[in-house]
Amino acid sequence: MDSIFRHIETLLRRHDYVIVPEMGGFVYQYRPAVITSESIQPPLTTVSFNPLMKTSDGLLAIEISRSENISFREATASINQQVESLKSSLKRKTKVEIGNLGSLSIDDNRKIIFTPAVGKHLAPANYGLSTLHYAASTDKPENKVISFTLPSAKKVARYAAVAAVAVGLFFAAPKIGDSTKSLANLLPTEFFTQKTEVEQSVKPLIIGIPNSETKKMEAAAAENSDLKHHVIVSCMATQQGAEGLVSSLNKMNFTKAHILPPIKTYRVAIESFATKEEAIRYMQHLRANTPQFSDAWVLSE
Repeated sequence: MDSIFRHIETLLRRHDYVIVPEMGGFVYQYRPAVITSESIQPPLTTVSFNPLMKTSDGLLAIEISRSENISFREATASINQQVESLKSSLKRKTKVEIGNLGSLSIDDNRKIIFTPAVGKHLAPANYGLSTLHYAASTDKPENKVISFTLPSAKKVARYAAVAAVAVGLFFAAPKIGDSTKSLANLLPTEFFTQKTEVEQSVKPLIIGIPNSETKKMEAAAAENSDLKHHVIVSCMATQQGAEGLVSSLNKMNFTKAHILPPIKTYRVAIESFATKEEAIRYMQHLRANTPQFSDAWVLSE
């Protein structure tokens, strides 16, 4: 049973998911960084299992056919045989190890439960990342003592006498006319008139103009809406990279190349077909005659 899961590990690193027909799908999931009072855990990519992903997309059979140099039909038969053997083992045992991925078991409701391995299967995104531990701060705020000395009774009496003299001089001083009022009468009243200007803020109206490249993707998706089986030649992380690849394929006379609506990655289809058989025949012809597309595979919606 290790051979099929060895291929699954290889495909997970390339495509982030692998479907095992009639059993389920293995998918990479992203977990963000976790910060606690004592450590910082880096972002982590883990493997999960979805029992609802049972419809074959041909990706696993193509990988086994290519790596083991057998036909697509033989690879499909081998997958079916190993899946049946795995189900039989699960009925007899409480747990079945599946390579470096982890283990499978069956609960009381006859559902398959996946337990990922700890520290074995590492995604490329996890390389070089480790948990950072740090000691919690134990510093306590410093209590500063402020001291001051009260003046003696003689100094207090001296300060009081000086203050009394200053108050007496203030009230004894002659009053002087209000110079501010006199000066104001010499000036015209218009001088003090304040002119208030109300500024009207004009907010610009921003009209979104659809990106031309986005229009191209939408047009290509509409054109291929009836073609549900796609020959995929690459999965790109960014839309810009996928658009560059489509442009290169068009220059190589693959004029029907287009980008599928993104899920996690931007998948570039070199051509799409109405039936799965047509897509597989085209994929086999492409792999046999164009070495640079030896990893092409079929995706069925």
